Amino acid sequence: MAVTEDFYCIEGNTSVKNLMRSIITEITQNAGIYKWDLVIPDSIDKVGAAIDGSTINLIADGSSTDKVQTVFSTSNQDDTCIIKATTSYGKTFYVKFSREPMDLSLKDKQIIKKFQDLHSYSTPNGSGGYYNKTRTDAEVLEIMAGENPDVSGSGYSDYVNAMTKGLAINNIRIQISDKLNAAGDDISIPNDIQKSYNYRLAWYRNLQSEIKDFLPVEYWITVTKDSINLVLRGDPSADVSPYNNYLTGYCYIGALKPIEDSAYTDDEYNFGITVSSDVEPGYSNPYGQRTATGITDVCMIANKIGMPYQPHYPGFYSTNMFMDKCNVEGSRWDHKKHQFSPITLVHPIDMERGNMINVLAGDGSNINDEDMLTYMRDTDSEENYKKFRITAPFNFLNNSVNPNSSIAIRWKKVAE
Repeated sequence: MAVTEDFYCIEGNTSVKNLMRSIITEITQNAGIYKWDLVIPDSIDKVGAAIDGSTINLIADGSSTDKVQTVFSTSNQDDTCIIKATTSYGKTFYVKFSREPMDLSLKDKQIIKKFQDLHSYSTPNGSGGYYNKTRTDAEVLEIMAGENPDVSGSGYSDYVNAMTKGLAINNIRIQISDKLNAAGDDISIPNDIQKSYNYRLAWYRNLQSEIKDFLPVEYWITVTKDSINLVLRGDPSADVSPYNNYLTGYCYIGALKPIEDSAYTDDEYNFGITVSSDVEPGYSNPYGQRTATGITDVCMIANKIGMPYQPHYPGFYSTNMFMDKCNVEGSRWDHKKHQFSPITLVHPIDMERGNMINVLAGDGSNINDEDMLTYMRDTDSEENYKKFRITAPFNFLNNSVNPNSSIAIRWKKVAE
């Protein structure tokens, strides 16, 4: 028996600091005949490379003080990269990865507002009224640091932390395009659209401020020339009971395979993406009201006649999501198996388009994450899959027949 396994797969773990280089190395260097091309930067050694840090001055109005530190230097690294896929249809597409500045938390926003509010104050004018006065940035910082003998205050350290945040440690941003810009140094999407329209792949919700980019992340990757299936899971060690902050996020990048061999050739626009996010999509509409989110749907480069960045929704076999069931052992009829089925993507106008590659969806009850699912065992057509439940709350299964379903990505046969 010769089982054909025409894909590359790998699992591993790394820190957030090294995550981008780790996954890009697997996809563009280690995937053998299935590897994609690294376009930017020109060397894998430059992915995640340290860059000159920036200097942040907390004083913007020209005032000064020698009572508190107001200038801070921050280190940084360049995690932005672009890779290229040349699909089986001979078409080229580009994928941009980046790690953006860390989000401001509610606490950060509150301390920034406090800094702003302290600039204005009132004093009695002796006639029953008040004089409205203002403070400089330096004076406000002195108050927040407890260095003003006349006005008590606090929050200096929190304000410094809010203003000197580094890159995000719980998500990366991904974008897709069918070409580069004229300079060849970015994808051909205007910068203003890139800022508001991108796809956020997350592995954590909220993290304590003490957690930095040493945070461990586990990854599972399956690669072909046409598709990437990527699962990321933040390490639960950084979480505490009830353990609802660490997430399992899923990302699919690539083409679809036709449902039937006789289907119309889908080549020019056959490339898409979906990710799993910790926050609700921004619902930016740069391409009209039906612009895909790439999070609660699968965003394809375009539909059949060229409407760009269109949403496609998953269709697969499922029982009623509200079915009253108590499954403790899998199917009693079918060797304790559950039925996982191919995921067909459906466009609201074009309807059924094709199947996602090397990933299935189905009922994950009584199956642990990373459990192996085997189909057509001991035949030349045997296929093996690893099961995962997407716990990032916003994902493409939200708009499926059963949002409680799990996915299973193709995997190598495990020696018995």
